[in-house]
Amino acid sequence: MNGPYRVIPGGVTAAKGFLASAVNAGIKRLKKPDVSLVASEGPATAAGVFTTNQVKAPPILISEARLRGGAAQAILLNSGCANCMTGDAGMRDAVRLGHAVAGLLRLPDDRVLMASTGLIGSRLPMRKMLRKMPELVASLRPEHHTAAALGILTTDLRPKEFAMERVIAGRTIRVGGMAKGAGMIAPSMATMLAVVTTDARVAAPVLRRLLREITENTFNRMTVDGDMSTNDCVLLLANGRSGVSAHPGSRALRELRGMLHQALEHLAIEIVRDGEGSTRLMHVEVIGARTDQEAQACARHVACSSLVKTMLAGGDPNVGRIAAAAGASAARFDPRRLDVFIEGHRLVSGGVVGRDALAAREWLRRPEVRVRIELHAGHGTGWMRTCDLTEEYVRINAHYAT
Repeated sequence: MNGPYRVIPGGVTAAKGFLASAVNAGIKRLKKPDVSLVASEGPATAAGVFTTNQVKAPPILISEARLRGGAAQAILLNSGCANCMTGDAGMRDAVRLGHAVAGLLRLPDDRVLMASTGLIGSRLPMRKMLRKMPELVASLRPEHHTAAALGILTTDLRPKEFAMERVIAGRTIRVGGMAKGAGMIAPSMATMLAVVTTDARVAAPVLRRLLREITENTFNRMTVDGDMSTNDCVLLLANGRSGVSAHPGSRALRELRGMLHQALEHLAIEIVRDGEGSTRLMHVEVIGARTDQEAQACARHVACSSLVKTMLAGGDPNVGRIAAAAGASAARFDPRRLDVFIEGHRLVSGGVVGRDALAAREWLRRPEVRVRIELHAGHGTGWMRTCDLTEEYVRINAHYAT
């Protein structure tokens, strides 16, 4: 009998045939893992979604190029150094590291994808890192998933992992993943690093479409500070070890889509919860826009507003800030028809702030706050997740490079 989705331990190595490892290569001052490796024991189809920032780091450019072939078997990641704005030397460094790992894994270079995160403008400590590559490969184990998740953290307070399984026609398929991200979060793709794995068999073109679709409705619906990174990527490997083939029109593909959506949704929420200095999560919903595009633009503008986010931080019921952010967005509407709700309570009605707005102080101090904006201009809908903006965020980022 087919069972429901079941959350399981194992993170990025929960799916059959996946291994992970992490080492300290001396990139960061702290004696913690700073280089991670995720690998499939056999060939895998692969897909990726990348930052739309015009300034892209060499590992992003390398992975984009390699994924045109639709196949990969390993992903090398590091924290502490973005290897961005490092010129031709930075590109050579990335290629050299990938070559070293490919050789140790006995793979062609183009089967190794790469990702980096950390400070922009500094080069990787190549001698230290190259010395650690044999240890990194030799320590690949299914049980090292949390170490790999720790190895990609920067200002994150905790690792972010998720895994689940589902029985389909008597066979079990699994999806697992890990992510990092706390600051520089304003996806126009995804402002963070994420690695997702599955043991389902999926053709590369199908995998690409699936990842783009799900990313748009998970990672692309979150923001922490409105700043898009140069190194963002979501990388997905599918090795087919479960024996379940997810082809177009099949039940397996429908189930896999649901599992991937749940996994990426979970990781996205964890990133917003872990926003630098954040104490609260806010869900912004916009309904009644002229189009879905305008609704989404409005939701994003409100979610990215520093004044709205500081209002949330202080539990201050200044709902005029929400209205102002909506009015400053690309959504066109009649302000005399604007309604704003917090936790289901209407605080702005027909463009007028109600007398009971001060009661929102209690609702705004909850760990999670829901804001709904009704524009009464059409049938378009959109939504975003964000967090509050606190003094701690300023402290962290005022001294990030030092």
